[in-house]
Amino acid sequence: MNLTFVEYQPQKVLAAFRQGEFDGLEVIGQADERDFFQRCFQERLLVRLADSMPTARKKEEVPRWLILAANLSLKLHQENSFLAFEGVVRCGGLLSALPPDLAAKHLEAKTRQWALHCQGFNAKNSYDRATPCDQDTLRKALKDVTATAWMEWFNGSVQQVFQAYGFFDPEGIFIGDGSYLFVPDNPAYEGSVVLWFDEHNHPVDYEKLSPEQRQGAHRERCYKWVSLLHLRRGAYVYAGMALLSGNAHEVGPFFKLVEPLVRSVGQGVIQWLILDRGFIDGEQLSRWKQDWGIEGVIPMKKNLDIWADAWALAPRQGWQPVPEAPPPVVPIPPARPERLRRREANRQKTLAQRKQALPPPPAQERHTHSEDCWMGGFRSWTAATVPIAVVRFRDHYLNST
Repeated sequence: MNLTFVEYQPQKVLAAFRQGEFDGLEVIGQADERDFFQRCFQERLLVRLADSMPTARKKEEVPRWLILAANLSLKLHQENSFLAFEGVVRCGGLLSALPPDLAAKHLEAKTRQWALHCQGFNAKNSYDRATPCDQDTLRKALKDVTATAWMEWFNGSVQQVFQAYGFFDPEGIFIGDGSYLFVPDNPAYEGSVVLWFDEHNHPVDYEKLSPEQRQGAHRERCYKWVSLLHLRRGAYVYAGMALLSGNAHEVGPFFKLVEPLVRSVGQGVIQWLILDRGFIDGEQLSRWKQDWGIEGVIPMKKNLDIWADAWALAPRQGWQPVPEAPPPVVPIPPARPERLRRREANRQKTLAQRKQALPPPPAQERHTHSEDCWMGGFRSWTAATVPIAVVRFRDHYLNST
């Protein structure tokens, strides 16, 4: 049996850190989690989200907003087991954000131990409560609702609440993404399949691989994860999701994510939709442009007529240089102690010097500059019913003409 003890001994923890005696770290802390939930309660965000949250309970003794908060706390601590709920409650900040008459958490002056007092929502317990609700209540609340119902709730009602709180960025940039989600090789994962992948985790046909390529191939049980991402202030958040069998195609399910979002949050929220080649569908892109004003950005495949026509009609003039992006600068947090700030600045300086000392790449790999050329009004893509604007890019290298 594995036992984990959580104790409040900050000096002991700091001493262990100085000696390098630690096994792992958690990103979330008590204060961060407490502030997060306090803000959610003040804005009544969790209550609004829980109003439409699906449930299989005929009698709800534990309110849905608490079930939602408890599960968010587990995820903030990167815990996937409901059995970890009591430990998360003890070391996290959720209880500090709850009303005192519902739950309280304080440090005993004499024992220097955390004391937890939870009222609960019924009188069925024979002993003092250590948590606001039992972990089995959380497990049943989630497991008894189908995965389809949870995803429909997230893709519809949750996005409506987010929109009401001004969640979406006015620039309206969204990204379509499809990727593989690997799981343990257990047939109990319903709907999963086993596929072959190369060393870059791209699906391959094992029978067509050479003996050398087979050395790097591996079998994985997987799902297909399709998501609609929203770029917001330098980060991305999920605006829609679908979980499919690993061998399913992502185009149809992804397009089914866009329309419910538009109907939920209104036209104009999605202004730009960036896709990769796997989502090429001229008919759908045209309909989005005509009906909702969504501009689609997608790279074209070489076997399409529009790709050949664009390069055949490319003018000799009209090419513009693409500005070189400056190297990324990693900011040093101002709250960091001065000694650590100097250490990080010296580390970054050393890395820059090592990069400059590297030998130059071969001439055929030494990039000099890039150019682009824009042309509009293309109709070579027969599947599209709206004019297409094409942007061509070309790179120049030291030995290129």
